[in-house]
Amino acid sequence: MSKKIRKIIIFGVLIICLAFGATVYFSAWMTKKADKITLGLARPDFPFGDYSEEELAKMYPQVKNADVATRTTPEETYAKFRQALEDNNLEMALEQLSKDSKNYKENKEVLIKAHKEGKFSGALSSYPENVWRGTFGESLGQLCYNQKHEDGEFVGCSSFIKGNNGDWKIDTL
Repeated sequence: MSKKIRKIIIFGVLIICLAFGATVYFSAWMTKKADKITLGLARPDFPFGDYSEEELAKMYPQVKNADVATRTTPEETYAKFRQALEDNNLEMALEQLSKDSKNYKENKEVLIKAHKEGKFSGALSSYPENVWRGTFGESLGQLCYNQKHEDGEFVGCSSFIKGNNGDWKIDTL
């Protein structure tokens, strides 16, 4: 074989190897990008760039409603709830519950039953006026209080959630 034919064959094999390597690389890159697009971590249009940390934080906030300005504090909601119990006002008590809570239905049923049975004034003693913040975050927290029982005094807590409008509402009674 002549040198010229050998050079053409080597060049052809080299081109085939480069094409094969590029195909494997592009296939792996595309699979990785498709996974990121599916997870919402990359843009769905070419060149499929990854989102920045700031863009991801806006698109997928780690703490729901953390950036929403507070309109009603947990303490204000708790005071309104106590006032509702004192006034035997079921509607006002129900307004203090978080409708986004997984416990909403259960909490609502408990309040409706207590109201029907005339136990609102008795329940008021379970929610003393003096409270303090227990564990608190940007949109979840607990107000704690001392509860007196026949066995002694215990610490009770009610959980609160900040809603989309910035109002803190009761998650668990």
